[in-house]
Amino acid sequence: MAADAAIGSKITQALKAGSGVDINELSTNLAEAESMSGINAVTKKIESSRVALSGMGVLKAGVLTLKNSFEALEDKDTLLTKAVFSQNTNRISAQLTSGSLAIAGTNQLTVYTLARSTQQVIQRFTGASPAIADFTSLTQQLNGGTAINYTLVIGAPGDTTSTAINGVADTPQGLIDAINTRTSTTGITAKAVNMAATGGTFRIFLSGKTGIINRFDLTGHQTSNTTNHLSKATPKSAVDLKVSLNGTTDIFRSTNSPTDVIEGVQLNIKAANNTATTNIIVSESTESLKTALDSVIASYNDFLTLADYLTGESDEEDELAGSLSKEKSNVNLAMNALRGTINQVSATASNGFSTLRDIGISTKLGGKLSLNLTDYAAALKSNFADIRTMLTGDTNGQNAFSTQDHGLALDIGILMEAVAGDAGAIKQKETSTIAKKVKYEEQLVKLNERLEGIKARYMKQFAAMESLVQRSKNTGEYLTSQFEAMQNSNR
Repeated sequence: MAADAAIGSKITQALKAGSGVDINELSTNLAEAESMSGINAVTKKIESSRVALSGMGVLKAGVLTLKNSFEALEDKDTLLTKAVFSQNTNRISAQLTSGSLAIAGTNQLTVYTLARSTQQVIQRFTGASPAIADFTSLTQQLNGGTAINYTLVIGAPGDTTSTAINGVADTPQGLIDAINTRTSTTGITAKAVNMAATGGTFRIFLSGKTGIINRFDLTGHQTSNTTNHLSKATPKSAVDLKVSLNGTTDIFRSTNSPTDVIEGVQLNIKAANNTATTNIIVSESTESLKTALDSVIASYNDFLTLADYLTGESDEEDELAGSLSKEKSNVNLAMNALRGTINQVSATASNGFSTLRDIGISTKLGGKLSLNLTDYAAALKSNFADIRTMLTGDTNGQNAFSTQDHGLALDIGILMEAVAGDAGAIKQKETSTIAKKVKYEEQLVKLNERLEGIKARYMKQFAAMESLVQRSKNTGEYLTSQFEAMQNSNR
């Protein structure tokens, strides 16, 4: 309706009707004069709330970054970094699988035999000369079209199990398929190998898992004198890996990649040499502890800088600068909680180590943290175990709901969660600020509706005035034309 009125006013002006005043512009100006001060005030509050919410989000992110840095100190296994090294990777390679199980030191390993699998080769018994021949095709019939029954005997001598393979199609491909459909349970695979560079003669190769416990033998339908029955050979029988560790001989495993010969280390043994010794060295380093502490200190100091930036002077070109200047008291509450972490006492204190100060972390002028390397090195040299107990409670994967005493790092993380988490002080302030922003936005809608109502009222009044002016003009023009007509008739 307001748009229609504005168009009508401009048409009236164009036709030089009425008073000639732009009543739409006049109505708008008068309505804004009555309403804009209130609209501008509420708009400013909305913008202030929006900027404050952005500042709170940045502040919360700073606290969570600091919390994350403490998480690197929560688990005992992460504070002592271990590595494994092989003296000769061509013979043996090694990989660390558990830092907590691996023990620092040198292990001497001698390999006598490698574990290997049973290998069987299947050909056909011809009953003629030569008695043994290759298959001429993978679809060659072996039993006149009648299905064949086989048995797989698997296991070490004296401890075997049998798997029946019945109703096998009487072709080489039938046997291959029957073996391979059972690989997941037997561990045995079959494949056809073309024995010539050209042509099509085949043998079937069977292979199992390494180790004596995985020995196997395929039996059934192999010794008949009837043409095209099967013949087998076993060029290799399964054997175990045999090693000597630090002078202890006769260690046997069914695999060449054992994980329990050296605790916490998986070996990949590639060659046997009973006259050579390979050193497998497990080393350890506390560098990860130093890295984690440096991260905590940097995150803490960055947070102090961030808090000053958010509560300091505003900057027209940077809306976040000073965005929480009106929330300084709330920011200080968070700051005081975090400052207390430097003196927080561990529930798992050990041998005099109970706070971060005990490992060389101190407060500098201005409140920022630093690590005294001399004090840290002295504490670490003789008391690493006590430091680890203080920080982690000698646990891995502990959480806030654990009933046993928490390590210091976890307790500090819980405190920071109370500040920045979903139930924390910052979140509560965010929630109240969002509620205010919604309230202001509702007020703005009502003020704009009021503005439009005032403008419509003025437009109605001015339209009535324009109608009166136009009628007056029309009457004047009529009387003028009458007087002119009378004068002309009297001449």
